[in-house]
Amino acid sequence: MSDILIDRGFARLAEGLLHYRSAGSEGSVPLVMLHASPASSKSLEPLAVSIAAKRRVILPDTPGNGLSCPPADAQPSLTSYASMLDTLCDTLGHPQIDLYGTHTGAHIAIEWAIAHPRRVRRIVLDGVAILAPEQRAEFLALYAPPRVPDSSGTQFPWAWNLIRDQMIFWPHYRKDTAHLRQGGQFEPRLLHDLTMDLLGALDSYHQPYEAVFRHDVLARLPLVTHKTLWLHGEHGPLDSNAEAAFALMPAAEAVAARDTPDKAATINAFLAEEDKQCG
Repeated sequence: MSDILIDRGFARLAEGLLHYRSAGSEGSVPLVMLHASPASSKSLEPLAVSIAAKRRVILPDTPGNGLSCPPADAQPSLTSYASMLDTLCDTLGHPQIDLYGTHTGAHIAIEWAIAHPRRVRRIVLDGVAILAPEQRAEFLALYAPPRVPDSSGTQFPWAWNLIRDQMIFWPHYRKDTAHLRQGGQFEPRLLHDLTMDLLGALDSYHQPYEAVFRHDVLARLPLVTHKTLWLHGEHGPLDSNAEAAFALMPAAEAVAARDTPDKAATINAFLAEEDKQCG
């Protein structure tokens, strides 16, 4: 059992309260870790605990997820999410950070680094959705339909089924053998936690997804000038499209990392290079 303790707090922004988790030494440049949709920062705790033995980690619930308020915009862009998180760093007194983002969090990290290049030192991207224009249009229409509570409580089985189907199919709404995926996780506690995260953010869960599906990531990646670590698991649904993106990032290195200890060691080694150069 790890002796690393996870603390929790809220920061007040103009939009409302933003919830975050944190751990590790205060003396290091913190690693801000951005989770996937429709989860909360709780989903990153195992990886964060492994990294926190070496450095400070901050895990926000990204706006509109977990216990964080959503952006004020009716149709928020990834820049809206990045702006709120950048304000969080001002509030917490961190003029410089490293960034880790997985899936939706990776897309937010890309726009955060572009908009605030002096704040960000290095970036770790773990699962970027490289989608053709027709896929983006399809996903906007079908992947994350808005949902509200109803008098029969149908949102409860719907949420469980969506989380479970995401582990089986890619995309989750195409339930046939051609769209079976590898690498899904079926541990009951994980499925429960992710389902509860989705239900807790029911009114706004779809907004980060839609922001990602509107994101022309291949046009944006050349604007990322930071040293970047591109993690791939060799079986994830997004890994097959990574080469097109990686070719646009001359300052990036790709590393296969299959499990939490492997990812933590790879991330810590990557960030330690910057610590040595700055120290």
